[in-house]
Parts: sequence; C-alpha cells; structure tokens
Amino acid sequence: MKVFQVRFLTVLILFISLLGSTILIPNSLAQEDAQIPDWIKNVAGWWANGEISENEFLAGIEYLINNNIILLDFIPCSIKTESQTISSAKLVPDWVKNNAKWWSEDLIEDTDFVNGIEYLIKKQIISIDNKKILGNVPLEDVTFSSSWQINKNYLVFASSSFFEIYGKSGDCVVSDKGNLIWRSLSLALNPNKMDMYSEVAVWNDPQKTVVVYPFLTFSAYNEPGFYDYYSGKCNDCTTTKITQPTVLYTSSGIGHQALTILGYPSIPDIEIDKNPSILQQFDKVIMLHSEYVTRTMFDAITNHPNVLYLYPNALYAEIEVNYMDETITLIRGHNYPEPGITNGFDWELDNTHPYEFDSVCLDMEIYKIENGWMTNCYPENLFLQNTEHLFKLLKFIKDL
Repeated sequence: MKVFQVRFLTVLILFISLLGSTILIPNSLAQEDAQIPDWIKNVAGWWANGEISENEFLAGIEYLINNNIILLDFIPCSIKTESQTISSAKLVPDWVKNNAKWWSEDLIEDTDFVNGIEYLIKKQIISIDNKKILGNVPLEDVTFSSSWQINKNYLVFASSSFFEIYGKSGDCVVSDKGNLIWRSLSLALNPNKMDMYSEVAVWNDPQKTVVVYPFLTFSAYNEPGFYDYYSGKCNDCTTTKITQPTVLYTSSGIGHQALTILGYPSIPDIEIDKNPSILQQFDKVIMLHSEYVTRTMFDAITNHPNVLYLYPNALYAEIEVNYMDETITLIRGHNYPEPGITNGFDWELDNTHPYEFDSVCLDMEIYKIENGWMTNCYPENLFLQNTEHLFKLLKFIKDL
C-alpha cells in the first residue's frame, strides 16, 4: 500500500506539473460539452504504454474529475465511501485502454475517450465525489419549478444542457444494465439563458393552457401495486394507495418540471375526476403520461377540442378512485380482468404500441387527431438534452 501511495504521489506531481503548463485551468465551470486539457493525453499514453499502472491511472483520473479539471458533459450518480479503495485486480476493459492509446495518438475524438471514462464511473471502477463537481452557475442563482418542493441543500450538479440538471447526493439506483443512475433529477433555469427560454416560455403569454400532472399514474406504479399484480408477485394488488409524487420517468416528472418552469400552469389529474368541467376553463390541455384515468376523466379529456397528448400510452387503463380510503383500483385494461383487453376504454386512438417504447425520439413527430395532437415517441429524456429537437418541441407547444 505504501508503494502505491508513493507512486501515486509521483504521478500526481507529474499531473500537476503538466497542469501548470496549460493556458487555462477550467476549475470552476462545467460546460455543456466535455472538456479535457490536452496534456491528459500524455497521461493516457503513459498508461497505455505501461509507464504507469492501471491503479495509478484510475486514481489520477478520479482526482482530476473530483477537482473539476476533467469536465464531463453529464455526471453519473456515484456513491463514494471513505473505505473505498482501488483494487489491484484488472478492472478496466481492454476497449477502454485501447481508446486511451488511440486518443493519446490523436486517432480518435475526445468523446470516444470520455465514453470510456463515463463507463468506468457507471461501473464504479472510478469513484467520483458528486459533492465536489461544480456546475455552470452557482446553485443559489438558478430557478426551479415552483410545482415541486426542492431542497437545494441536498442537490449536486449533473449536467448543463438546455436546462441545468441536478440530482440528489447519493440518491442512486441500479439500472437494468447494472449501472448506477440517478433516481430522479431536478431541472433549473440558467439565468444566463433567459433570452432563449423566453422564446419558448409562456411567462408573458395570455393563452389559457394547462398541464395535467398524472398523479394517479404515479400511484399506480408504486409498490406494492398494479405492476406487482402484472408480474405475478401479488394477487390482490389491483388496489393501491394514492401517494405523494416524486420525479419519476414513468409519471413524466421531468417533462412536468420543464413545462411548469417555463410558466405553464398545472393541475393534478385527480382534479379532473373531482370536477370534470375544470378543463372548459382552458383553450389548450397538455396531457403527460396519464396512463391510468377514471371514466369521468376519460370523457372530460376526449371531449375537449384541443388536447396535446405529449406522451404515448395516455388513457390506457380505467381505474376507480376511493376518496375515503385514498386508494385507486384497476377496473379494466392491461389484460385485466381478462387477457386480450389492452386499452381499458377500447379507445381507437390509443398509440401505445409501438410508440411508448421509443424513448430516444430521433424521429419525433407530432400528428393531428380528431381532438388535438399526439406524438410518436416517449419524450421524457428529451427534456434532459440540448438539441434542436427539444427547442422545436417547446416552440410547437407554445405556438399550438
């Protein structure tokens, strides 16, 4: 262990000596694209050629990321413990080392090298300290959606794209691929981009528009709940409790933040069940991933003349709300109560398949239907990007 510490100190001194020769040290601003000082190519070359060990390379890269010298365009969620040390076993796949060698020889682009670094972080081979990573602007200067209760004291920087993006420190989950990912993310406005936001926001727009948050769909995805029934884990989970929402992919929490932070008023879907005439107050209704709705809600929504169904799979299953018990019960749909019943309302405009499972939205289209518009992909992840597609979508929603 002492030998490693001495060698790492030597390597770190080499790192810092090279750092001193650079023109600019990006130690405070995380940019929209990954930034890596050119001199790090020397370090990658040392490792690829066996001049420093794998452990020394990993420890050095970890240091550079945690000190905002290597700036990644998206910071993965990481759980760093005091006892965590780098193993002496070979951890890094050959393709990552090959990338490092080719990058040091200018044979591939920076993004290819960064892909390898991000892979090592996601696999916890490199451990970063999310609390040390700095954002584009001070946290106290950004603006979050007033529709969500957000405690800035627990937030850490994740990315700077169209919006500033933050996660909750240590709030990671393991994805289906075995990677650590953020459980939920919070969007914020960058005060330096207000002119751009104004082009797609409705702060000063007199239009009567409302965004409907799928409160009941959030509850349907809770555990134990409907999906435990579908998977066979529970025979009586067709009734589940109504619970306070958090930002989840399945209930379009990112999309809801994006629209409300741009000035769109919002109501929870349960208000439509209580008072279906409420939609008559609005000229335009924006539905998110409202998969589970009551018959009253279905009728009120489909009878409105101008609805944007922003997410596929809307109005898919019929439920009933018990306000005394604060529960929802599955009535029809999702192959319930009999196999073969897909859409619980037999809605001929249902666009679940195949659009619900396209979460990339490379070929996103918005098409006309009899009472409004629908999309051909699930746009939740689009709100985390800084693409022309996102700007066009937000502009379309405003101008619709």
